[in-house]
Parts: sequence; C-alpha cells; structure tokens
Amino acid sequence: MTVPVCDPDHILCIWGLHRDFGGVQALRGVDLHVVRGTVTGLIGPNGSGKTTLFQVISGIDRGATGTITFDRENIIGWRPSQIYRRGLARTFQLSRVFPELTVHENLVVAGSRKDRSADERALGLLERVHLREYAGVLGKNLSYGQQKLVEFLRVLMSDPALILLDEPAAGVNPTLRQTLWDMVRHLNGLGTTFLIIEHNMEVIADLCSDVYVLSEGEIIAHGDFDSIRKDERVLEAYFGKSRKHTAA
Repeated sequence: MTVPVCDPDHILCIWGLHRDFGGVQALRGVDLHVVRGTVTGLIGPNGSGKTTLFQVISGIDRGATGTITFDRENIIGWRPSQIYRRGLARTFQLSRVFPELTVHENLVVAGSRKDRSADERALGLLERVHLREYAGVLGKNLSYGQQKLVEFLRVLMSDPALILLDEPAAGVNPTLRQTLWDMVRHLNGLGTTFLIIEHNMEVIADLCSDVYVLSEGEIIAHGDFDSIRKDERVLEAYFGKSRKHTAA
C-alpha cells in the first residue's frame, strides 16, 4: 500500500481512518492533519468517536484501517510503547495515576532515564505547577484535579513532540484548570504540539488555532473557531437542527 506524503509542516497526518466494532462504524474515513507547533482542537457531541480516535492514534486500539503518519512515519498498528518512545504521548479522560506511588515516583517512572536528571525534571515540573510540596504524597491521596495535573506532568517526563489531551480539565477546579492551560501555553511556546479534546468552547476559542469537528465518526467541519461555530453542519450535530430551521 502506498502511504500518502505528509506535508513537512504537519507532525500528524491521518487519512481514511476507519474503525468498526461489530458492524458499528465508530470512525468513518477520518482525515485530520495537525500542524507542527500548534494547538489543535477536536470537538464534537458525546459519542462522536473522539476518544476512539485517540485510542487508535496512540496504539491502544490497533484494529483500525487507514494511514496515520506521525513525524513522517506510518504508525498504524504500532504498539503504544513504540509510539510513546517515538515522541507521541497522551492523557486519558479518567485520571490514571499510580495510587500506591508517591507523586514524585509517578513522574519518575515515566521518564526515559531513571537517574538524577529524571528526579530533577520531575521536581522541576512539580515546582512549575505549585505541587512541589506534594512530591511525597501517595497518588491515591490527591484530589481528582491534582491527579489529572500529575497525569499531565507524567506525560511531559518523556519530552514528547506531540501530546494528545483527552478532556484534561474535566472535574478540575478553576485554579488547577488555569494552571493546566497556562502550562499548555508555555509548552506550546517552546514548540510542543497539542491535539486537545475539550468541551469548553471558551478554551477551544482561546487556545486553538485550528479546530476539527467530529460527528458520528466523521469530520464534518474544519477551520478556525469563528468559522466552525457558524457552520450549519456543526449546529445540526450539536443541537439536532440547523440555525436555518430554528424558529424566530
């Protein structure tokens, strides 16, 4: 099979991605490109296939067909560990900290090197988000919002080029949420690329230069936030009918 050529400016290129579950089409020919060094949003109604797409990109679900090119390599079918080592990492919709490890240990275990540099990087990241004093606290004793933040920091331990964030701010209090988004802005300014699933449209509008809308397994709109928020297909997907048919 000939793999399509991904533009050098794109760190992630997806073409014709399909994923079926017993005849149910979760992804139906998804095409999606992420420009290197940007923050790209992925939005859509519940059940539209967003998390399934992340599962496939990150290698957790290897039952899809199509092409996924990350940093010029076709990674479709790769194991999660291979993709992680290549420089693509992700968070999950539900927090996945190690409950019996300390916060510091949760970070170090994800580092590419288990030495003093990993210790220093972990402590530096905790300092950055004002969690240094929690370094010795067990994961299970953190609040849910703190667990989500620690999971995000753990992803950063490998210094990935592309990070997939699956509703990172869900269930997080406003203070920690702001810390998270400030960190995303900081890292993006240093060159890290993000693809974010997020339901808060204010966040999408503020952070994302490019937005894809997924509905029933298909990309129905793509562009900047101002353009997609006026798209009749997007309004219909979210509200069940287009603005043209809404009574005055």
